[in-house]
Order: sequence, then structure tokens, then C-alpha cells
Amino acid sequence: MSASQCPAKNDANLLCRPSGSTATFPDAGSNIVWLGGGAAVVDAQGQILSVNDTLAVWLGASRGELQGQSLAALLGHRHAGWEEPVREFLRRGGQFDRLELAAATKQGSQKLAVELCRHDAVGFVRLESVLPPVSDLEEAFPEECWGRAATHKIFNRLIRAEAQLDNLVQRWPGIIFSQRPDFSFAFVSPRIEELTGVPAREWKRQTKYFWQVVHEADADGLLNRLRQAADAAEGITSTYRIRHIHTGRVTYLWEHRQGVRSSNGLLLGYEGIWLDITRQTIAERRLLNMSWKENLGTLTMGLAHDFCNIMTGIVSLSDTFEREMGENESVRNGLSLIRSTAGQASDLAHRIRLLHQGTPGERNYHDLNEIVSNMAELLQKVLTRRVRIQASLDSEQLPVYVDAVALRQVIVNLAMNAVDAMPNGGSLEFRTSRHAQPPPTPPAQGAFPRAPLICLSVQDSGAGIPACYLNSIFDPFFTTKPLGKGSGLGLYNARLFAESHGVAISVETREPGGTAFHFWFAQADFSETSELHDAEQLTRHTILVAGPDGEARARTAEMLRANGFYVVASNAEPRAIETLHSPDYHFSGALLLCPRGHSEELALFHRIRAEKLPIKMFLALLGCNQDEIETSMLERVDAILPQDTPAQEIVARIKAALDRP
Repeated sequence: MSASQCPAKNDANLLCRPSGSTATFPDAGSNIVWLGGGAAVVDAQGQILSVNDTLAVWLGASRGELQGQSLAALLGHRHAGWEEPVREFLRRGGQFDRLELAAATKQGSQKLAVELCRHDAVGFVRLESVLPPVSDLEEAFPEECWGRAATHKIFNRLIRAEAQLDNLVQRWPGIIFSQRPDFSFAFVSPRIEELTGVPAREWKRQTKYFWQVVHEADADGLLNRLRQAADAAEGITSTYRIRHIHTGRVTYLWEHRQGVRSSNGLLLGYEGIWLDITRQTIAERRLLNMSWKENLGTLTMGLAHDFCNIMTGIVSLSDTFEREMGENESVRNGLSLIRSTAGQASDLAHRIRLLHQGTPGERNYHDLNEIVSNMAELLQKVLTRRVRIQASLDSEQLPVYVDAVALRQVIVNLAMNAVDAMPNGGSLEFRTSRHAQPPPTPPAQGAFPRAPLICLSVQDSGAGIPACYLNSIFDPFFTTKPLGKGSGLGLYNARLFAESHGVAISVETREPGGTAFHFWFAQADFSETSELHDAEQLTRHTILVAGPDGEARARTAEMLRANGFYVVASNAEPRAIETLHSPDYHFSGALLLCPRGHSEELALFHRIRAEKLPIKMFLALLGCNQDEIETSMLERVDAILPQDTPAQEIVARIKAALDRP
């Protein structure tokens, strides 16, 4: 068997031809398919200055014969479709760039990665064959070269390795990456496009994107940590923000990266993971703010109470002295002004105290007109006088079933945003109205509730919102304000309020001309409390978690409870069967924890199916694989949950199965 018939031997560079030997240039039918570690130095015109032995053998010529030849032409001679892309790549490629070529050959699909590094007028080129997809692996390892047994063993190992990696990439909630020292990516999960707007293939080609998406406020700190990672023997963990390159949406990332080094200590790159922790970050901030607001609220209420007492004394004394002044008109007028001003101050303190009435998260029936009227009067007193605030309220009461504390917070956030949009002054109007039917234009957030509707409109005369931002304004941490001037959570909190209350939000804006936010509530008919109770009863399912006593069962039960399920934990039959027949519960499903050597769980499964209980069946695999379970059993369960399935995915699969008829 010749060297050209065995790809592996050529790839291993075992048969390198001496540099002084002669050879003809390869034709398109050359059998030498694999190339590992090919390197060339080219001039500004793409002519070869030098090549290494590996590339020379792959091209079928000596190093001397290749000198002065066009690299693009040589690759084009090998595969006709490669010449022009390579020529264009060498002419226009960036300082650090990458190109992937593909062609169909007799041996199957062949892919070649070409990496370019420029230094002045010289280009350093690295060429490497890319492992073909699984469907082409059989052609890549022909039996006549390796033998049937060896070929099948290699083929199966590669399929398993690729399947495991693909399974991890698809199910892992974060992003796995391998990054070069120049911050381009050798490998990255496809989900990176969702967070950054840049496809994975572009991340592999360009170095510029990494620092384009890193939040400008975090760039310096991240660069310092990366320098530490380059010198550290162990990996480092950090948290920073990135921006979506098209929408500007901000995402908080938790990152762990480990430096990869050669045997002599040279940094070859990094391997690491990203996790989206935006929601956790918001939750942490809310907990901190909640603790601070609770303490601040207690302090404010006490100060406002004492302030009102002081003002009451001033009002009483001024009233007494005014009556005793007799004919002294100027003193009487001064005392009257003191009394009037003190009364206004007392009224303002009283309104501040009203802001703290009610318990956050507690819903009740309120007149929307009353809430808006009180907030408009308070905001007029505390906001800049350059902004004129007015309220146009419906003539009748507008009953809504809401969390009044959360609604006041939304109104304050919208008012603050409006003031920032009118630095030179303007008008801010609050309007309330009743509508028999929703407007024809779909809302920006949520869906219109049942009619009749009650609308709260908050309209300013500011600069307006650019159309390109309208799809992002409700995202967390999105802001167009200068760095450090806004948290980006005001409209996100309005979105959360709307989602939790079944409220729709529509937006009208003009540049310039101002912006109007419309909040569409369902008019309360005093059936909301019973509907909420009925909905909870209908949607909250009861699950039996059956399996051996231990941490796995306790952890699974706690996870399901945290996600809104009623959970009853039990060991295997007969206790589990007795529990399923108990009149104290109405079970929607049973989750069987199936460890290795799962005879009891199998018996329980067959017993439940034999009795035809009207429940959904879920199988969680602990320490065993799906191929160890009977096929007949797998076909009769409603969802199979492998051991590495994330908690969110487990909940989603169970809910989807329970919602199916």
C-alpha cells in the first residue's frame, strides 16, 4: 500500500519527501486528502516565499519547486473552486483572519481551514484539514487502509465523541468556547448569536467582535483580568456585561476561563464557559434595593410624621398670632403667608407618607383616577419646575385590581424618564380613559386584556425615541442615557408590572415631538379574586416523586416545589401506589427516579400502567443511560429526563407533557 493511499500516514507526516527531490504538481485526483500543520510564508502578491515539509508533501512537490508559485493557484489546481476565494482572502483578509474551504472529493467531503497573520508585506499562512461531519466519517476512514475492525472502532468513537459534544452544546444553558490569544474563537456554541447578534462562524473569522460587544464600562477591568489569566496557572472567574451588537441589549455574563499552554509554557489560547446571569443580577439588585427601601421607608415615615407635627405647631401659632395682631395689616399678612406655606409643607409630607401605604406585592381594588391624581400633584412639587405636569382624568371612577405600590413605582419611573428627555423643559401629561374595545394597533408588550378597558397614558413633549430602539426599550439594563446616568431598569420594571397584572403596553413616539406610553388595564368587576384562586387551582399540578430515599429525591422534590408544583415524595411500591389512590390528592403525573439496578421503579411503572391510572409518567435517569431501559418502557413514558438535564429543561418538559391532552 502506497503512502498516498493512507490519509493517516500522510497526516502524521511519516513519509516527507526530502527537499531536494523532484515531483510533479498534483492533479485534481490526488489521493492525499489530509493536511495537518501545513505552513507557508507569502509575499504581498500571494507568491510563496517558503513552505514547511508537511505542506510540500501534501501539494506533491519539493519545497524548492514551490518557491515563487502562487499559493492560490496551487490550491485551485487541487480544487477548482478554491483559487479565487484564496486569492481574494490573501489580498483583502484582515491582519488576523480565517477562511474555510470545502470541496467534494472521491474520498468524501474535504474541508480546509486557512489562517492568515500579516506582518508588514509578508503573510504567514497556516493550513489545516477540518474533521468532516459524522455523515462523511465512513468515507474518511476507508476499510482498505485501516481494516474493518479498526475502522469501525474509530468510527464509533468519533461518533460518540461528536454526539456527546453536540448534546452538551445544545443542552448546556450557557456558551462553551475555545479562544485564541488574539480573541478570535476556534470554537464557540451557536447560542452566542442570540446574546451578541454575531453568528458563530463570524466569531471564528474576526478578532474585532469580542471587544465590540464587551460593555465599555467593563472593558478595562476585563482586560486586566485576562492579563492575570495569561499568567495564572489556574483558571479565573469574572462577571461582566456585553451588548447585543444590533439591538444594544445588555446581558450580564459569568465567565470562567482557563489558559491553554504548550509544553514550554507558551500561551496558546483559552478555554471557558459563559453563563447568562442577567436575571440573577436583577434579583440580587432587587433584594438589596428592597432591604434599603424597607429601612428608608421606615425612616421616611418617621421623619414625615415629625415634620407634620412641627408644621402643625407653626400653623397653630401663626393662626393665634394673626388674630391678636389687631390692626397691623403687614404683620397679619406675613403670618397668613407663614400659615399657608406651612400648610402646603404639611400636605406635601402627608403625600410622601401616602407613597408608603400598602404592602408591595399585595393587590386590591383601587380607583385609577385617585392614584394618578395624587401622584401628579406630588410629582409637580418634587420634580423640576421646568416641566409642567397636568392630569386629564376621566369623569367617572375607574376601578382596577392592582398592586398600588408597584403602580406608583411605574408612574415615578416614567416621570423621571420624561424629565430626562426634556432637559430644556416641557410638559408631562397623565390621562385616564375608559374604552369599550382595544385599539387596532397591537401593543408593544403583552396582549390586550378583556374589554371594557381602562387606559393610563403618560405623555411627554421630549425628544422622542428613535425607531431603532423601540424593540429594545423594555429589555433589562437597556438605556440611551450616558454611562452612569441610568440603570436601564425603569421600563423593564414597567414590563414586569404589565406581565404580572395582565396589562398591555403600547407606545407612540415622534422625533422630535415626544413619547406616549399607554397602559391598558381590564376594568375590575370584583370577580378577580375568585378568578385568581380558580386559575391557581387549575394550573398548579400535583406530582408524585417516587424513588429511593436520599438526596436525589429530596432535591428533585424541592426543585419542583420551587417551580409551582405540589409535590408528594414516596419510595417505590406499595407505598407509592397507596399514595396515588389516596383521596387526599389529585395527581397529574408521577416522576420515577430510576437509578442503576432499577427493578423497584420498573415494577412501579408497570403497576401504574396496568391499573390505567389517568396520570402522565416521567422517567428521570440516575446513574444509568437510556439504552439500559426497556424499549417498551421508553415508548410508554411521556418524558425521559437524562441525568444531565438542567432544572429549567425538566420543568419545561413536564409542563409541556401535562398540557398535552
